[in-house]
Amino acid sequence: MHPKAEERFVEGPAGPLQTRILDNGGGRWALLCHPHPLYGGSMDNKVIVTTERALQQKGWSTCVFNFRGVGESAGEYSGGQGERLDLLAVHRHLQDQHGMAHLLLGGFSFGAYISLSAWPQIAPQQLLSLAPPVGLWPFDAIRTPECPWVVIQGGADEVVAPGAVWDWLSSLERRPTLYWRDGVSHFFHRQLIWLREVIKLEY
Repeated sequence: MHPKAEERFVEGPAGPLQTRILDNGGGRWALLCHPHPLYGGSMDNKVIVTTERALQQKGWSTCVFNFRGVGESAGEYSGGQGERLDLLAVHRHLQDQHGMAHLLLGGFSFGAYISLSAWPQIAPQQLLSLAPPVGLWPFDAIRTPECPWVVIQGGADEVVAPGAVWDWLSSLERRPTLYWRDGVSHFFHRQLIWLREVIKLEY
């Protein structure tokens, strides 16, 4: 954990949510969502931590949190809808306590789906989606983002079909900036340095 980061609990719809917050000042915030709770996903996932630290190194304030039922967060897995409400609750807390001037909303895998499904309510200035699970969740119901948006996808993803991601992105009227790397797996095994450098280059 970053030496200045603070772990605190934020009241969520199913009870307290465990968060890790670093306020670097300046008003630029990144709020990141972790992968699927039922498959070991948490705010300590290595892809989330790599993203969190890369953004901190570029001067961003950051917030990561555990969805309900993960780590020390209260409640239990809710099939996506409850997790979306958890995200909205954490966002409200950040807005109330820190008055964010600029928000980057992002997520990895399941977290990418949750963040994309909630962007119309949150209205971030930027979006970041890491290995969005197209084909596993109803992406056809997601409203196409209107803000600048970056997608990072591995061409050897063993969880999400890379072709499904490509086809979905190609079908959108407004397309994101896409970073695609052949040979990269879903969890960016042995590619975390590449991921870090892409994030630092983009942000």
